[in-house]
Amino acid sequence: MIFNKQAFWQSAIPVNKEFLNSINSCLVIAPHPDDESLGCGGLIAQLRKSGKNVSVVLSTDGSMSHPNSLKYTSEDRTAVRKQELLTALKILGVDDQHVYYLDGKDSALPAQNEVGFSALQKNLEQIISVEKPDLCLVPFELDPHRDHRASWQLLNAALSASPSNGVTVWEYPIWLYQLATENDLPQLENGELKYLEINDFLQQKRTAIDAHLSQTTNLINDDPNGFRLTENMISNFLNGKEYFIERSSNRKENTLPMDYFESLYQKEIDPWNFEQSEYERKKYETTIDYLPKGTYHNALEIGCSIGVLSEMLAARCEALLSIDISSTALAAAKKRLHGNPSVTFEQRGIPDNFPAGNYDLIVMSEVGYYLSTDDLMQAKSRILETMRPGANLVLVHWTHYVTDYPLTGDQVHQIFHADRMLQHTAATRTADYRLDVFEKA
Repeated sequence: MIFNKQAFWQSAIPVNKEFLNSINSCLVIAPHPDDESLGCGGLIAQLRKSGKNVSVVLSTDGSMSHPNSLKYTSEDRTAVRKQELLTALKILGVDDQHVYYLDGKDSALPAQNEVGFSALQKNLEQIISVEKPDLCLVPFELDPHRDHRASWQLLNAALSASPSNGVTVWEYPIWLYQLATENDLPQLENGELKYLEINDFLQQKRTAIDAHLSQTTNLINDDPNGFRLTENMISNFLNGKEYFIERSSNRKENTLPMDYFESLYQKEIDPWNFEQSEYERKKYETTIDYLPKGTYHNALEIGCSIGVLSEMLAARCEALLSIDISSTALAAAKKRLHGNPSVTFEQRGIPDNFPAGNYDLIVMSEVGYYLSTDDLMQAKSRILETMRPGANLVLVHWTHYVTDYPLTGDQVHQIFHADRMLQHTAATRTADYRLDVFEKA
């Protein structure tokens, strides 16, 4: 039984263009030569036109579309299809040096726990370490072809074993359009099905599809049961949209580690230009202006960096504890506020090393989105535990999408807005950041 797909596809929402603009590198997993052109050729072309890096991994050898051919041996078919892949990718803007081959057996790609899977996984892990993708494209988990499903399992296993925080996974359908039964239909949350308008790249995509001559013509004409992409099949991919599934379970969810920040500060002691940026100066002045009370007895600053905001907060606090996960940043902050007896600096990461205390002010500026949802929830609990009744919490966060960060600024603030122990007392928002002030009940 073929499911009625119209309502399913109509539920899709547009992809976040800001996200696509923010990525640097995309890795495409193609089980067979032609899957890349059919499923995401428009996106590949768009990314390359925007100057983004795109690499492609072919997970099978592509040898079984015409298994009974006598003119073309298995080795010949593999060679033909790999050359077709390179030709198609060149049309889409991808260079040969960014194409990788896992050479799994076509129509018998090992699934998880099958012989050969772990070796393919390790090869894919190595490719990921080289290409460092922000976005991975892979066939839909339950796309009705064993090689497509096994390719999804390979990517999922490789990312799970890799330091892959910051990688977003989009699943693209191939046979879901034509062969899927009701049992194959994804059960998705609102917003998990997305579409990309590709009209500007439609001809480029069509040309790339046509480059797969062994699949679209009678190039291999001595196997009457050989596979052929018909115009009816191809039409599924040429309606001006490409569809992708971004599952919440596959979104990046790891808190950024200490090494992430140490590396930034060791390369450049002021990586966000806190000292010289006019934007940062105005944001800090606004933060101070929004403090509800004139003076605070005991305050905590979470994520003090090199101490630029700390210096301004110190003028309003009898005692200020400023913490940061980076020892390099803390050294600069201590130097900046040397001789100020009201400020104490400690190297701490939240939520695991949250400082004890009884604070009447806690400021968290540009920190919350570095945490996973679970870690932010734990940090919120510790914040509430250490706030006195009537104490203030000030949150300030950049609101644009950042590829590396597990959360957005808006997601951070919403988690605090939802807590009944916090009364929302003031707010402001610009084109780039939002500021919210709360009081503990």
